[in-house]
Amino acid sequence: MSKSKGLIVAAMILLCVFAGLASGFVNAENGLINVKDYGAVGDGNTNDTAAIKKALYYGRNKTVFFPEGTYLIADTLTVKENTEVYGTDAVIKANGAGETMFRIYGDNITIHDLTIDGNLTFLRGMTVMNGTGNLKVTDVLLTHFSQPDHSKMSTSTPIAIRIEGGVQDALFDHIIIKHVYAKNMTSNVGWNHKVARGILISPALSSQPASKNITIQHSLISEIGPKDDGDGIVVQGFQNDVQVTIKHNTFEKNHKRAIKIQSPGAVIANNHIRNSFHQNNFYDTYKETNEYDMWSAISVYSDNVEITDNTIGGIGRYSAAIDIAGGNHIKVINNSVASRESSQSTDLIRINKGYDGTNQFSNISIKDNSLENGRYGINVAAEVKQLTLTGNTYNNVDRLTSNGIQAR
Repeated sequence: MSKSKGLIVAAMILLCVFAGLASGFVNAENGLINVKDYGAVGDGNTNDTAAIKKALYYGRNKTVFFPEGTYLIADTLTVKENTEVYGTDAVIKANGAGETMFRIYGDNITIHDLTIDGNLTFLRGMTVMNGTGNLKVTDVLLTHFSQPDHSKMSTSTPIAIRIEGGVQDALFDHIIIKHVYAKNMTSNVGWNHKVARGILISPALSSQPASKNITIQHSLISEIGPKDDGDGIVVQGFQNDVQVTIKHNTFEKNHKRAIKIQSPGAVIANNHIRNSFHQNNFYDTYKETNEYDMWSAISVYSDNVEITDNTIGGIGRYSAAIDIAGGNHIKVINNSVASRESSQSTDLIRINKGYDGTNQFSNISIKDNSLENGRYGINVAAEVKQLTLTGNTYNNVDRLTSNGIQAR
């Protein structure tokens, strides 16, 4: 090659490089993008929002990596299809008021090994949008979510993970959710009490289809409050089976409930649920009766629910450790259920009238459970056709069952 031709080629290469830098694009070696190559600093002082957004934009169909550091953001980060996002000792921390820190939309998305810190100024940690499929979230810590002050979101519900309708095949494995707290009443939807959720699976619009095949496993959900309506996991708003599986998780310091199921199709298995309160958990907006420390460990209000092999206990009292207040085709099998020692106000398992006034249910099986310390072992306050009670054991229970039903 002649000297003049060589200079021309070199000049063309430099022009391409400068054009790439001007557009914000940096070539990803082996499909890996480092957010620091796009200007993120990660020093805990710099606002890295724009740099991370740019990295995620060019990182679609690639892997986006956060090196060790604390990255401040002041707006939502969107992760789209065919993208992996992960870090090494990386913290994504809110810097100002906002609605959701991560918005997830599309198929084949993996997020792992990150800390997502709402700094008590962001309402939500992660929102999984309608149309998302094959999502994996593993080894992620989500913490410190609440209602932003001086904002239209100050009366919305704080949630660590919000899963909308139309989400399919989502796995949440080895995650930690802690400290999600409502400071204000959720009055924007007519609920004049304080509502907070660790994970909420619910349609954002009535037109959204049911989400399907959602699994939450090997995770810790803690410090969701207050007692007014602070629940670890809530499934609600769907008419069709959601096929949600909640297994091998630990729940503690969830002020009202660990799990609430208001849509059909749930398996709740091998979880450890601890009532961490003893005369130190109080309602803010309801009349306080002081008869129980948590409303329930598990509340069921819908059909096709299996509750098996769970361990429910702790230092406090429940209104009902397992509260079935609606639903047909319910199985409660081989659970260990205990309230505080010598509790005289707790029902260990209760079948109650539905919240909508429904008083008749069918096909409920309560088998092989260990029931300890309570007023009733099994309190049947509603009419149930095809009620099966067999193999249950009772210890320190005032009355094994109610309404003359034979304990078996």
